[in-house]
Amino acid sequence: MQLTSTDLLQGLGWLALWLAITGVILAFSIWRARRRGSTTLALDVTRNASLAYLGVAAFGIVMSGLQRLGSGSLALEGAAGQWVAEQQDALHSPTCDATGTFHVELSPAQGPAPISYCQNWLENVPVGPRLTVYLGTLMGILASAAIAWAIYTATRRAGVRDPFHPSVSRTFGFASIAVMVGGAMSTLVTSIGMTLAARSLQWEPEMTVPFELSIPLWPFAVAVGLFALSAIFRYGRQLQLEKERLQRETDGLV
Repeated sequence: MQLTSTDLLQGLGWLALWLAITGVILAFSIWRARRRGSTTLALDVTRNASLAYLGVAAFGIVMSGLQRLGSGSLALEGAAGQWVAEQQDALHSPTCDATGTFHVELSPAQGPAPISYCQNWLENVPVGPRLTVYLGTLMGILASAAIAWAIYTATRRAGVRDPFHPSVSRTFGFASIAVMVGGAMSTLVTSIGMTLAARSLQWEPEMTVPFELSIPLWPFAVAVGLFALSAIFRYGRQLQLEKERLQRETDGLV
């Protein structure tokens, strides 16, 4: 999940808004923890921040779905967008000039409106490519949400003085798989959707939009870290059980 904008001032405005929201969440968490006399301030703040991120992720899933599936517009990104911009002269589909003006009729009296291209934006894109792009976005959001859920589970259990509860190691293990699969597949599925959208345009007969395979490596690195945390919490649980067993045996000898 990421914030994107083609306008610098608009992008800075969105960044300032998210920083302000983050500051409000942190300030509220600190105020609430101090009011309750909590001795686990860092845990409370982290737990509330992760819970807030889960809410943002849910909001992003809904808004992304409305954006991708609710309209026929799609911004071409990545290698497909760069290739179409370079090969625009070979397009038969309606295109705009440098000012963004079309010189053809985009709303025919009969039949569906044709797919058009203007400055890396596509209009009237078929539902298939838009659905594919949305699935890629959904995978990325769910992968990041899995990390937030693992952090929330760990901080919640630590707050009730049970940091090595079995659910913590299971959640981190699940998150490692979700990040490795979802993080890598998100970029791949999005690239497929962008390529399908670009191929929906009408081209010269000899022109074919190429597909570029690009799989990021960071999900695998993050997955290793999450799996290591899962193993650490599982080992901590074993030590805790052994300590409790030794304590019971010692109490029985007294």
